[in-house]
Amino acid sequence: MANAQAASLTARLQLPQSNNNLDMKVVARQGSQCAELSKLFESIPRADSAIIVSAARVTKFTRRQTIFFAGDAIKEIVLLTEGSVKVTQLGENGSAVILRLEGPGQIVGSVGSAQRGRHCSTAEALLTCRALVWNAPTFEALSERFPLLQRNTMRILAQRLQMLEGRFREISTERVAPRL
Repeated sequence: MANAQAASLTARLQLPQSNNNLDMKVVARQGSQCAELSKLFESIPRADSAIIVSAARVTKFTRRQTIFFAGDAIKEIVLLTEGSVKVTQLGENGSAVILRLEGPGQIVGSVGSAQRGRHCSTAEALLTCRALVWNAPTFEALSERFPLLQRNTMRILAQRLQMLEGRFREISTERVAPRL
């Protein structure tokens, strides 16, 4: 795991440890550091990053806590700042297939036009996690206000699609032994 991901994003952003006493001014001041640590904030000016981050809330997920289930309405956008999350789908036989392991700086689950969709996967915290969480309508409004945020969201989706297409190709064309 890269050093930027391995280091606690929460600590590097100096985010408050409790939702009860969340000082949004601190979160907004530290928002500019997100640009270095998450592709979501790539090329976004510091002042704009601070506004985007200040619209989020810090949320803690305990180990093995389900963040969302496949089929749930997409109500929130989750940017992991600390910990790791397993994203899975159930196969027809009921076994879980791991789609991705997400770490600090990565978006967990669906993004983009989120308020109208449903999750196609389930996300579970592998460790205690902290995240910046936006409600879907707020994130969509921020994406409209800040075109670079929308562009970065689309890039994240495109990268995920490329990864899944590569995995599909491997499964379809390679023998079992090399995949193991």
